[in-house]
Amino acid sequence: MPLLPRSLLLAAVCLLLAAPSRAQDADTTLVLDPIEVTAERSVSALSASTSAISVVTPRQLRTLPNRSAGDLLAQVPGLTFLDFDGLGYAPQSVTRGFYGGGEAEYVVVLLNGRPINNLENGLVNWEQVVLGPEARIEVLRGGSSSLYGDAAIGAVVNILAEDPIAPTRNLTLSGGTLGHLTARAHASAPRYTVSGSFSSNDGYRDHSGRSAGTLGGTYQLADAVSVHGSFTTRDFDTPGPLRTVDVALGDQASLPFFRYDGAAENDLRAGLEGAWETPAGQLVASISGNLRNQDLVRTLPLSAEFADTQVRDVDAKTLRASVQFSEAVLPIGISNRIVIGSEASTGSLDSRYTAVATGGEDAYTSASMPEGEELSRGTATRQGAAAFSHLEVMPTPALKVSLGGRFDWIRDGFDGEGAEDATHTAFSPKVGVNARYVSSATQVGHVYLSASRSFKAPTLDQLYDLRAFPVPFPPFSIRIASDQLIPQEGVSLEAGVYHTAALGEDLLGRLSVAAYTMDMENEIDFSFETFSNVSIGKSRHRGVEAALSLDHDDGGFGFLNYTLQDVTLQSGDHTGNHVKAVPRHSVSAGLSAPIGPVDAGATLRSLNGMWVDDANTVELDGYATMDLRVAWTRQGYGVTLDAYNVLDTRYNGTAYPDPAGSDVLFVFPAAGRTLVLGLSLSL
Repeated sequence: MPLLPRSLLLAAVCLLLAAPSRAQDADTTLVLDPIEVTAERSVSALSASTSAISVVTPRQLRTLPNRSAGDLLAQVPGLTFLDFDGLGYAPQSVTRGFYGGGEAEYVVVLLNGRPINNLENGLVNWEQVVLGPEARIEVLRGGSSSLYGDAAIGAVVNILAEDPIAPTRNLTLSGGTLGHLTARAHASAPRYTVSGSFSSNDGYRDHSGRSAGTLGGTYQLADAVSVHGSFTTRDFDTPGPLRTVDVALGDQASLPFFRYDGAAENDLRAGLEGAWETPAGQLVASISGNLRNQDLVRTLPLSAEFADTQVRDVDAKTLRASVQFSEAVLPIGISNRIVIGSEASTGSLDSRYTAVATGGEDAYTSASMPEGEELSRGTATRQGAAAFSHLEVMPTPALKVSLGGRFDWIRDGFDGEGAEDATHTAFSPKVGVNARYVSSATQVGHVYLSASRSFKAPTLDQLYDLRAFPVPFPPFSIRIASDQLIPQEGVSLEAGVYHTAALGEDLLGRLSVAAYTMDMENEIDFSFETFSNVSIGKSRHRGVEAALSLDHDDGGFGFLNYTLQDVTLQSGDHTGNHVKAVPRHSVSAGLSAPIGPVDAGATLRSLNGMWVDDANTVELDGYATMDLRVAWTRQGYGVTLDAYNVLDTRYNGTAYPDPAGSDVLFVFPAAGRTLVLGLSLSL
C-alpha cells in the first residue's frame, strides 16, 4: 500500500502547480468553486467549510454503476461498507474507525433532511430510498454532534432524493442474473413529487432472496407549506455466515442454523414542513411521525457448533418536531450569519421474543419453523430534546471563524422487570477556522482547522433488549443488555485542505485532504465478570481521507479516493492493537467518459488491512473489485448494461471469530460477476 499514498501525493502536487497564481478575481472564484452544500445546516460553499464534506452528484449517479447504498457512498472518501449478504443489499458502514457490526450505527442518515435511522438500534433500511433524476448525496464526515446530536460521530449522510427541477417523468426497468428485477418511477411538477420502486432478487447464496417496494412523495399545500409521506415494505431471507470448516459446501451455501432467518417489515412515514422567508432570515419548522413493524428471525451462533434462534416482533412509533432559524445576522459590526434551532422527539418500542430452536445442527432439521413459547415482552421509550446554534464570523472575505454548540437531553425508560430508567445530557461544542490561501483566475484554495466534542448515547437495544442467551451454568441464561450504560464521548481535532484548479480551458481538478485524531471514552464492551455490556472501552481514532477528481467539459470525469483508518484500543488486554473489522486502507476510484454514442463508466474499490480478532492474530485477505457501466441515451430513451465484480473476484466481505474461542472463523462470502440490463424512458 505505500505506493498509493505516494502516487496520490504526486498527483496533488501536480494539481497545485498546474496553474500559476494570478491576481485576485472574485468572479472567477465563483466559477472555479461553485459547489454549495447544506451539511452545516445552511447553504454555503463546500470549500469554505470547517469540516470534511463530500458530494455525490446526479451525474455520478447516472453514469457510474450502482445497485445499493454501499455502491453510491463508496464514491466518497472516508466511508466504506462491509457486505453481509453477498450482493451489497445489507451494507454495514465503517467510518473513521467506527463499526457497529449490525448491532448499532455510528452514521446519522437523513432523507431530505429527515432522520431515517431505526429507533431501537440506529440501523438504516436503505431500500426505502428512491432517488429522482436530480438526486444528490452530501456526506459530512467526522464528529458532528454540535449540529446533529446523538450518534453523529462517524458521519452524517443527507440523501437529497427529491427533484427540485420541474416537471419530469421517468421510468426505469432492469433485469439480470440471480433473478434481479427492478422497476422505478419518478414524476414531478411544480406542486408535487412522486417516486416509487419495486425490486427483487434470488440472492447470491442459498436462502438469501429479498423483495422490497417503496412509494413516497411530497405535495405543496401552500407557497411555504408542504406535506410528505412514504410507505416501504420488504421481505428478505438471511443466509448467515459460513464457517471456515465448510469450504466443501461452496460459498453459496447457507448453514442449517440460519434456515429460518429473515424479516418482514412495513415502514410508514409522514410529515408536515414549512419554510418562510422573513426580513431577518429563513424560518423552517417541521413535524413528522414514523410507524414501523418488523418480524425478525435471527440466529446467534454461540460457538461453531451451537446456536440460538428467536423471533422478535417489533412495533416502533416515533414523533419528531423541529424548528430552525437560519441566515440571520447579528449586529456585531463584522460580517456574520447564525443558525439557531431546537428539536424534540418521543418514541416507543414494543418488543416480543419467541423461541425457535437452540442447540446443534440436529435441532434445526425441522421442515418448517416450529411454534415456540413466548420468552419475553416489554416496552422501551426514549424522549429527547435539543437546542443548537452555529455562528460564522467573516472578519475578511478570505477568513471564516465558526463557533457552535448543541445541548442534548435524553430520557430512556422501560416497562418491564429488572430495568431502571435513565436520563443523560450532553453538551457538544465545536470551533473551527477556514482560511483562503489563494484565489486567482486559475485556482482557489482553502485550509481549515477544527476541534469538537461528540457523543453517542447507548441504543434502546443496548440498554433494554430482552433477548437472553443460554449458558451451561446458573442462571442458565443471560442478557447482554445493561441499563447501566452511559453515552460514549469523544474529542476530535481535524485539519484539511480544499483546492480547485483549472488545468486547461475545459478541465477542472479538485483536491481535498482531511487528517483527524479522536479519542473515545466509555465505549461499550463485554464484561466476563457480569456477562453483560459495560461502558469501559477506550479507543484512539486517527486517519487521513484524500480525494482527487477531474471534470471535463465534454461530460467526462474521474476520481480517486484514499482512506487510512488507524484505530487502536486504549484499554483492556489488547491495548495498542488495531480494532477488529476495520479496514486500515481503503481505495475507491471511478472514471466516466463519452465514447461515440455511449457513455462508459467504471468504478474500483479495494479494502486491505482488516483484522478479524482483537488479538490481531488473523487478518482477512484484502480484495479489489471492479464494476462497469455502458449507457446509451437518445431522445428520452436509454439503455444501460452494468457488470458488477467484472473480474469475478472471490472474497469475503467480512468475518468474525468463534465466540467460544476455537480457530474456526465465521465468514461472509461475496458474489462473483453479475450482469444487469436496464431500460429507461423520460417524458
